[in-house]
Amino acid sequence: MAGTTDYSEHMVAMRDGHELLTRIWRPEGKPPFNTILERGYEAGWPTHPERFTEAGYAYVGQQSRGNLEGGMFRQDHVDGYDCIDWIVNQDWSNGKVAMYGRSFMGATQWLVAPEQHPNLVAIVPQVVNPDLWERGYWDHGALQLSHTARRIYRTRVSNDMTHKVAEFGGWDAFYRHLPLITLDQAVVGAKNNLWQEYLTHSEYGPYWSDISITDRFDRINIPTYIHAGWYDNYPGALLKTYVILKELGNIDKLRVYVDPTDHDGRVVGDRDFGDNPSIDRFDVALRWLNWVVRGIDDGIASEPPIKFYTMGANEWRTAADWPLPGTRFAPYYFHTRGSRHGELSTVSPGDEIASEYTYDPDDPVPTHGGNHSGPQDHPEIIRVGALDQRPNWDRRDVMSFETDPLSTDFEVTGPVSARLWASTSGRDTDWIVRLMDVEPDGTAWNLCEGIIRARFRKSVFEPPELLEPGIVYEYEIELQPTSNVFLKGHKIAVHVTSSSFPMYDRNPNTGKPQGMDSDLQVAHQAIYHDVPRPSHILLPVIPR
Repeated sequence: MAGTTDYSEHMVAMRDGHELLTRIWRPEGKPPFNTILERGYEAGWPTHPERFTEAGYAYVGQQSRGNLEGGMFRQDHVDGYDCIDWIVNQDWSNGKVAMYGRSFMGATQWLVAPEQHPNLVAIVPQVVNPDLWERGYWDHGALQLSHTARRIYRTRVSNDMTHKVAEFGGWDAFYRHLPLITLDQAVVGAKNNLWQEYLTHSEYGPYWSDISITDRFDRINIPTYIHAGWYDNYPGALLKTYVILKELGNIDKLRVYVDPTDHDGRVVGDRDFGDNPSIDRFDVALRWLNWVVRGIDDGIASEPPIKFYTMGANEWRTAADWPLPGTRFAPYYFHTRGSRHGELSTVSPGDEIASEYTYDPDDPVPTHGGNHSGPQDHPEIIRVGALDQRPNWDRRDVMSFETDPLSTDFEVTGPVSARLWASTSGRDTDWIVRLMDVEPDGTAWNLCEGIIRARFRKSVFEPPELLEPGIVYEYEIELQPTSNVFLKGHKIAVHVTSSSFPMYDRNPNTGKPQGMDSDLQVAHQAIYHDVPRPSHILLPVIPR
């Protein structure tokens, strides 16, 4: 391998005696070296050893003991610490270790950072939530079905699994299987430990808090560079993390980078984002690591800590704070025209009738783009990114609200939320809100979305409470953040609905234990927008 003088494999013992496969690539030149450590599914990511060694770093890849069959994240705080101990005792190490990686490899960084190993000098956690309960496999109480079900079919060789799913009736039948708790056995013929763990832990408790660091952010005191994508699963969680870490003030070099990409760092979907919407995340990270680890300042030290891409304007921006200085949070209220298509405006509603629809979990709204985690394994069923939302626009279970054409360019950058006053005939249900940019020809690009499972309306961290049918409840829905300029002549639009399948599992509306229900119940939904119940979306407006 170019740039590499030495490669070796080891079984490195952890403090409990368990041994983990560890691979080492050393660069050309005389040791000792700075080291990049990446821990996750495999002992090293295929393309990273050569790139890091060419840059003069030793690269260590270690396979975590957790995997898609179970046990993920449980030991990574101590195993990561022990691996760093082992590295700094090698004669080729200069005692400085930085960590790098996305998804699982990012989670292993979040978990070890609060342990404060004296030789861990920087982390670059990419596209993963430090709190895997709030939004990860479950999302504000709803199961992220397409993401979580990958635990089942990704553990078998693809041709075998494709054959089994075909025998089962195809991917639509796969996702529709009920009860969900038996999906692994029904398709594969055996239980999958991780699937079983996730489905049986559908409420917050020790299972999730043990692999969250939200109560340990104050113990992170090393340079940290967070990477996120607008169409990944975690931009909201990571920008909130940035704000928390900045307010704590324990990190000298804290930065965040957001581009219009998915979990893999790819620009996805059908919208044109211009000529340069994405910079190679590796190159972005390497430049920063050279500064914080090796002291190489090519001007990066004076750059603002936040770098992000603004869609619509299709340009890179920087900022000193998040939300951006000068942000005005403006409520845009829902109004009805007596149909499923209503108006969106800054005018508060008066005496207006509710918007009503029927949600049938046997006929859910198909997922069409959006914020997903993981690659597009079967795009004929589910795609990621910005897609034209018109195929779902006229469904009877989708409420739409839109502004008049804008008279000038209008920027929305920052956290987005919605407040709904709503009722249902079910004991439980879902509310989904989606923000869109509508072009003059009607093309409607999804920007961001959010969900709340009604039983978790008070807090996703508290025990769930079922609904009283017909009673109006107030809901706070956290959408993903975004950065978008709605160009002159475009419209701002919002969809409100109760399903997005198979991104989320179908809420059966029965209120029975999650993942265990085989019954489906039709729910009659109502969204209220009147004087005492002014349902709206809250947009972070940037003066231009």
